[in-house]
Amino acid sequence: LIGNDILSALVAFGIVLIPAVIIHELGHFLAAKAVGITVLEFGIGFPPRAAKLFSWGETEFTLNWIPLGGFVRPLG
Repeated sequence: LIGNDILSALVAFGIVLIPAVIIHELGHFLAAKAVGITVLEFGIGFPPRAAKLFSWGETEFTLNWIPLGGFVRPLG
């Protein structure tokens, strides 16, 4: 991706944003689990859901259609 065009900027933004979101939300996930809160869903992107990646215990790991963030959905 050489050059100064909008596509390069969007790809670079995605390459930086997606891992940052995953690491950030992983912090929420681990903090909730550390204090005994059940986490129902760990989502990358915002709903609607595009795909269920896998389940681990009671937590569903999902990929969602709006790729500008993520979330951890605790029980209650």
